[in-house]
Amino acid sequence: MRNSFRLYSSMNSSYFDLISGDKETQQTKGLGLLLSKSQTALKAFLDINSIKSKIGEIDLKSISRVIVNCELISNSLNKYRADIVLRFYKDGQPFKAILIEAKSINKGTSVYDTNKQIENYIENEVFQELKVFRNNSLGVTLTKLPSYTKHASLVSITWEDIISAFYEVLPKQNTLLDDYFSFLTNINGTMKFYEKEVFSIPTAKWSEQAIDELKVYECPNDGKYLIKHKPLYITFRKSGGGEMDKLFKVEEIIILNFYDDFETFMKDENYSVNYRDRVKGYVDYLLENKIWVELPKDEKQVFILSDNVIELKNRPRPKNGNNSFRAYYELADLLNKELV
Repeated sequence: MRNSFRLYSSMNSSYFDLISGDKETQQTKGLGLLLSKSQTALKAFLDINSIKSKIGEIDLKSISRVIVNCELISNSLNKYRADIVLRFYKDGQPFKAILIEAKSINKGTSVYDTNKQIENYIENEVFQELKVFRNNSLGVTLTKLPSYTKHASLVSITWEDIISAFYEVLPKQNTLLDDYFSFLTNINGTMKFYEKEVFSIPTAKWSEQAIDELKVYECPNDGKYLIKHKPLYITFRKSGGGEMDKLFKVEEIIILNFYDDFETFMKDENYSVNYRDRVKGYVDYLLENKIWVELPKDEKQVFILSDNVIELKNRPRPKNGNNSFRAYYELADLLNKELV
């Protein structure tokens, strides 16, 4: 017999749709619920490389108790709210604690602000429940795009890390995990289900040269520059009409404050030597050509582009003649039309 759960008139619903609040609240509280109820999901989470490298191996068989809090409220004068707190006890004694600050899977956000928020929680012992863990607490920022921090007790992961970790263990047929995975990957086309395939932007000649040679591009992580939908490809419009001649596949987007975190990035083995060398080459290029006088202090979105480039033989350009905007296009339109 096949059973289906439907909330209101929706054709596809999950247990997590029952959680009150918007999608951001549901996905965060849902993650906390999942980690408390599914040992498979909890182990997959702890095995994410960046978490494991900071907190070490946690053998769940040796853990006597795990407490998971969602939206834990502090007892301090200023009331703070922690999204998810995991507390591990071994032989009845405090062993490790993980504090997670999560931002929506579809929302670009200031990583700097998120890092500062969780650093405050850890350094100032804002939550009474974590004081007994002393130096065995790890802060985790969970955001749409990867970032960096110099803080010894803080690590950054992405929702794609979560999705990938859970995808690896789905064959174990954990019903709750399977339901949460389906819930996450249907939030407005997350994971690799790109909402728009090609991101198109105007670019200057110096930027074109860096893109062609190094396959790296960067722009601010705020305002009109913010990437709202992760694209499959990016194309750059030339001055004088906005002609587009190439499509670059987007391999990675990294949120990076070059002034604060460039050295950390260059040592980060989660990224290949090739990626790091290309970003360094991009930085050197901008400094040598006086595009940058010094490393910028604002957050940047850094695009790592594939060496495999698609030539646009029809040389499409905006049909309205305007070349100052940023737009998303369907791949088929750019491959087949001259005016888009």
